[in-house]
Amino acid sequence: MKAYFLRSIYLYLSFAGMYLTLEETLGLFANGNVILFLLGIDCLFLSFVRWKWGRIFWYGWNGLVFITGAFLWKKVFAGYLVVENGGRKQLSSYYHMTLAQKKVPIEGEQGELFLVLALTLLVCVLGTLVVQKGRVAMLALIQMLVFTLELVCGSSFRGPGIYLVVLSVFALWAMGNRRGGKNQGILFSVGVWAGSILLLLAFVCGALLGPALYKRADKLNRELYGKVQEVTAKMSSAVRSQNGLWGDHTPTADGSLNNYQVEQSDETDLEVTVSEKPEQTMYLRGFIGDTYEGTYWHRIDEDEFYKEFSEKDAAYQIQNILYRYVQKRAQEEENTAVVRRVQPGGEYGYVPYGFQVPDDGNLVGDSYYASTEEELEYSGYVKWNTLVGNGPAPEAESEIEEIYREYVAQQYLKVPVEGLDRLKEYCAQYDFGSVQEVLDFVVPTVQEGRPYSMELEPVPAGKDFAEYFFFDQKKGYCIHYATTATLMLRLMGVPARYVTGYMVNDDEFVESAGGFTAKVPDSQAHAWVEVYREGKGWIPVEVTPGYASISSEESENQGGSSDLESQTTMPEPTPVQETATPEPEREEELQPAEPTHPTEEEKQAAPEVNGENNSDGAMMAAILRVFLGIFAVAAAAFLCWTGILLRRKRILENRQQRFMQQDRNGGICEISYGLYQMLRDADVCREYTMEDGEYARMMEDELKILEKGEYEAFLRLVQQAAYGNQELGEEQRKGCLGFYRKIAVYLWKHMDKRKKFWWKYMKCYEIS
Repeated sequence: MKAYFLRSIYLYLSFAGMYLTLEETLGLFANGNVILFLLGIDCLFLSFVRWKWGRIFWYGWNGLVFITGAFLWKKVFAGYLVVENGGRKQLSSYYHMTLAQKKVPIEGEQGELFLVLALTLLVCVLGTLVVQKGRVAMLALIQMLVFTLELVCGSSFRGPGIYLVVLSVFALWAMGNRRGGKNQGILFSVGVWAGSILLLLAFVCGALLGPALYKRADKLNRELYGKVQEVTAKMSSAVRSQNGLWGDHTPTADGSLNNYQVEQSDETDLEVTVSEKPEQTMYLRGFIGDTYEGTYWHRIDEDEFYKEFSEKDAAYQIQNILYRYVQKRAQEEENTAVVRRVQPGGEYGYVPYGFQVPDDGNLVGDSYYASTEEELEYSGYVKWNTLVGNGPAPEAESEIEEIYREYVAQQYLKVPVEGLDRLKEYCAQYDFGSVQEVLDFVVPTVQEGRPYSMELEPVPAGKDFAEYFFFDQKKGYCIHYATTATLMLRLMGVPARYVTGYMVNDDEFVESAGGFTAKVPDSQAHAWVEVYREGKGWIPVEVTPGYASISSEESENQGGSSDLESQTTMPEPTPVQETATPEPEREEELQPAEPTHPTEEEKQAAPEVNGENNSDGAMMAAILRVFLGIFAVAAAAFLCWTGILLRRKRILENRQQRFMQQDRNGGICEISYGLYQMLRDADVCREYTMEDGEYARMMEDELKILEKGEYEAFLRLVQQAAYGNQELGEEQRKGCLGFYRKIAVYLWKHMDKRKKFWWKYMKCYEIS
């Protein structure tokens, strides 16, 4: 009893430590006191499971918890989303990638009920193994899996939770699974002393070793993530080399950069409905690339953004600069645009330029709209570009936009400190006097002599993606042109950023009940560049061959409205600096992207867009799904196996109770009937019309283990028990039971291996 109680305490501390580490890792705000209190009640009842009344209380408590969860399933689901969002936020922050937050259907939900259900399920699965049998292997395995997931999520393990887990599992292991009254007393004494010392060490270690462990854990986190990423990339490459086990994949363009073969199925990704038919190509921006690191674009660091902008609605104000600029100058009524996801998944709410981004808590800094809703509605202006070509805004759109100009000049001129030597040297040869001159140089430069192609060899190890495209490979598709152009613009002093999303040609909109609708296939995922225009916001610039180009002739006709604007001097960032901060005297007129339709030859030579979907965000989401899938499969398999074992145990116990019932004659008859069933299942017993003696001799021939006359003697005892007036003795019943078990063991040893699982676990016969 004492050992049961102590094991229950250590099991509780182990799960309490698990919860504390999860709370720390995922940034949960659930009421931990309530969760740990309810977990404590469960473990308290578990400590009395040795007695029947204890099992009743324990089963009753768990049943009550699960019934409550079933009735409040919406709250449980909302709690799961809260926990998932915590993981997404931690991954996004730690790895500087993009994982959108899921919308929680219940406002204010913190996930208490979901966490209680999850911990209760673990207690149910592991309780009897740990407390009754003293086995800790499965507990240790589950804790290691959770520990690994937390490492991948960037856990710092500063608190005592990790020490509670490790040391309580160690204490359970030290107690072992010895049985006997004397051993139980020894185990209790050892457990009390060892547990007291270990738990004291847990809190001391948490206080003293937390900072040191954090540094090591941080390094381990990144090494582990790097290994997982490397293995995943190799597996992905191997699969693609065999034409893919996953088949075609539909991208929702992101920040990944590679030369993988793009597979497009032309399945519809989005449906876009607008109230007024566009007269030009519509761009739907999704991912925004902030920092370039050779093989991918990182998203914005939200923490850094909010250090500069503490206002609650800063993201909303900044992301809608272009919309407000157009709104002030538009004479017609606002249009509506509805973007509906056809394919499930995706981490962005795709926003048309010139439309207002909603302030619904899904805005990520100044960059993108992280909404996973199936259908999103925007208000704005389809013909926004006709209202931004009348010269630069003479004044800041707002006070926050004036501050944002300085932020743009700092943040969006960043280039890597190391690397890009050839591209830096190339760009340093040129000196232009205006933004438009830079654009007129960069756009044709990245295109000329570099045809569009998706048939590419992998980027060699150690080579930079942009430099390899520009100087060596000299062919590519939209992500190559957009990445290289963004870097060249930054190196020449023009704040720019990398964007992926979708583009929809104006002739693809057809009249519908809601206005004009276009179906957007996966082949129209695309990448382009954004350039910031003071007072007007971020404007798309097309740089991919076969689409639009901004020629110097267009610049003269549409761009420079004054000599001052055309002669605006552009600051030249020092290539070896992480950040350059130019202070332009006055922003000149820049041209919005005016895409022209590719010719038929260009369409044949250049498939439209990038279809790759292997960003850090998508990769980590896939890794998490794999881990969680493995955990779910393992848990389900363990539950099924536990159920099978418990069922076998119950059937064997019930059969034994029938055989050893108080009525000895009735018990012998049950043994006879049980033997008949067993022989029939083994395909030994056949229907017969012969006399009992003849049948007995036939069975003795079939079952080589039986001696002559043994089966016939058994049948005589059964007949006496069934039809005689005198109750047989206990020795005679034990003889019949021994005869039954003798045949059971013989059948098991001589059974086909393919049938043994069915025999042992489905029919539940004795095997020894």
